[in-house]
Amino acid sequence: MSEAPRAGAFEGVTCTAPAERTDRMRDIIVAHVPGDRPLRLLDLGCGTGSLVFRLADALPHASLVGIDLSRANVDAARREQARHASSARLAFEVADYLHYAAPPFDAIVADGVLHLVPGETRALARKLAADLRPGGVLVCSMAHECAYNAAFAIVRRALRRVRTPWLDRAILQAGRVLHGREMRDEGLRERVGYMYLPPTRLMGRRLLSEFEAAGLSLAAEYPMKSTSLSQLRHRVTVFTRIGAA
Repeated sequence: MSEAPRAGAFEGVTCTAPAERTDRMRDIIVAHVPGDRPLRLLDLGCGTGSLVFRLADALPHASLVGIDLSRANVDAARREQARHASSARLAFEVADYLHYAAPPFDAIVADGVLHLVPGETRALARKLAADLRPGGVLVCSMAHECAYNAAFAIVRRALRRVRTPWLDRAILQAGRVLHGREMRDEGLRERVGYMYLPPTRLMGRRLLSEFEAAGLSLAAEYPMKSTSLSQLRHRVTVFTRIGAA
């Protein structure tokens, strides 16, 4: 899928990760970044800001920036920011990461985003490394190489070719049957569009090689519980920025 159509899939829509998933991301991030000194942190694909707000509470000396392609997401995050005790340390922007420019950060986090970013993986890896200070940390939860994800990528490509309003409704109804007890209808509607988005890349040996070549050294890996049968299987991977850009 070209960059423009994929970016358009997120415009005007909101997406909020399940609380349990966001709590796990927060805990992993806090374990890998210093909490006793000032630092700058970027949440790439911040959604409605749920992870940023949790990190603001957990890292009282941090300044946090959330960027997202969707203005609806950013508007929702800014509304919540106005009510948050740490609002002065937070900023939200509508931005395409591949064209986003800012001074290097101490940490970059991305939950369920990097496997959907279009373009060349090598260019993405180099930009991530360039946007981190030496010693900085990248924490990403993304789809990884496995038979389930390979099969589901095929399913998503097939669904994308035949997408209709009727199929959207059928997917939503299936979601209600499977997850109606634990998810509100609003959240289920948010996720329909993802059924048509196959991953651009998967975390695995080839991606690790590209990240290492860019100066991102593997530091740790963690499992991430799946919240849906239709969700690609994710893993949280932590990298440390080494050397110069």
